[in-house]
Amino acid sequence: MIKLSRSRWLALVIAAIVAVDWITKAIVQQRLPLYDRRPLIEGLLSFMHTMNTGISWGFLKDLPPGLRMPLIALLTLVGIGVAVWMMWDTHDRWQQIAGALVLGGALGNLGDRLVNGGVTDFIYVHFFPYIFNFADISITIGGVILAARMLLDRPRADASAPTHA
Repeated sequence: MIKLSRSRWLALVIAAIVAVDWITKAIVQQRLPLYDRRPLIEGLLSFMHTMNTGISWGFLKDLPPGLRMPLIALLTLVGIGVAVWMMWDTHDRWQQIAGALVLGGALGNLGDRLVNGGVTDFIYVHFFPYIFNFADISITIGGVILAARMLLDRPRADASAPTHA
């Protein structure tokens, strides 16, 4: 059996996220015309092919392209930098997994944006106001893991430490 180092294991997770994201987007782009919808579970879940030229939930989409693209590129690079730092600046496995999920999702959306000028979104949950993709799911799960880790792993107050009244 092949034993992978932690950094190689994280690289595989990142690569798998990017691959699944790009494959699902390619299938949607080839089989579902832009703005068409295909119900999966009637009244609950559909695939609906959209192109998001902004960032999360269409934020910044109305900016002029000359301003929007550099700003989105900068925000994406900052996000990638933070995710890389989160993974390699800790020995905490959950923080590393969260960083890998965020990084894989960010790279998936960045590649789509560079190739297509926007991000292909297609998962439409009828009671949720936004349409999203696999990369968005990965980023969200990574963010939730990180937030939970930060909330649950707060340093506890030392009972013997003096308090200020």
